[in-house]
Amino acid sequence: MNPQQRQVANSPAVYTRRRILVAGATLLIPATIAGRALFGNSRVATASGSSTASPPLTTADVSAALPTTAASDQTATTITPVTTTAAPITVRLDHDLSFGMNDQKVAMLQTQLKALGFDPGEPDGVFGDATIRAVWAFEKLVLGTKRQDTTGTVTPKTWDVMTAGIEVRPLRAGQHGTHVEVYIPEQVAVLFDADRATLITHISTGEGVEWCDEVLIDNDDGTQTTKGICGRSITPGGVFHFERKVDGWRNAALGRLYNPVYFNYGLAIHGSSNVPDTPASHGCVRIPMHIAAYFPDRVSLGDTVYIFDGRKQPEVYGAQPPVFDWADPNSTTTTSSSTTIPDTISNSASTTTSTMS
Repeated sequence: MNPQQRQVANSPAVYTRRRILVAGATLLIPATIAGRALFGNSRVATASGSSTASPPLTTADVSAALPTTAASDQTATTITPVTTTAAPITVRLDHDLSFGMNDQKVAMLQTQLKALGFDPGEPDGVFGDATIRAVWAFEKLVLGTKRQDTTGTVTPKTWDVMTAGIEVRPLRAGQHGTHVEVYIPEQVAVLFDADRATLITHISTGEGVEWCDEVLIDNDDGTQTTKGICGRSITPGGVFHFERKVDGWRNAALGRLYNPVYFNYGLAIHGSSNVPDTPASHGCVRIPMHIAAYFPDRVSLGDTVYIFDGRKQPEVYGAQPPVFDWADPNSTTTTSSSTTIPDTISNSASTTTSTMS
């Protein structure tokens, strides 16, 4: 893709992939957030049928459940700081909540997750795919659970932390507009608006393997091209900016992308029906479909995207390009067809073989 094909809002001279940012000296801004229980003074019935109010949760209780991180070293640990104070718990969870359950307390869980920015979809009492992905994100980001150790189960202890008055803070604070921080080790992304976390989502990034496949690619002239290509599924760390948006579905190398917002050549944050608990993409940042439906409206072209890979600070990499794919030497397929592409995807910039899902 050449520079003329990139669609950047306002001033292209200001917002460009090759602009190297220097972060502020302060990476972590400690804060004390007043504790707040979502359900006020309400009460719920216990398993025995009686109605009780829960005792207050102490600061020590919450601290024991939260991870400890060294503020002076954010190279190995990319987790965002979480601040909390004591808060009264007025609704007690008396049993675990897990995938597949249909329970009024699942709706309570979904409401609380949504209030904290972890979007499980509309509260319906059904513990399905959207809810478990929101719980995964909470486990990893707030509880400090390693990605491979997440359970997707909300225990009474987890619920106590969830209702203790927490706020996720950015690693790159002091920005007035919106920016996104992607944490590859945790497989979590956070959208911040003036340093306030407004969306926290489970993601799936590059799998880290070499691949070869025959792919169908949408062209801007209304045709589609089938190509045999190879590549390496890596999501590079660095500092980038959103450069273009595509509405609806787009056929790209190795998959169909829903509402992609591109930030590094063909790499985008996009919706996918497959967002597993492991890295599985070919370089893009996959997000759940219900979040992808509104995500493009929550960000603007030119907004900054920080990719933390757990090895080096994003600014060390700068605007690190992806590993570009190449023609499959064993493939003889390069065909084009005149299939009409729907208007929802025909207004994007040209797709090249650098596009990955």
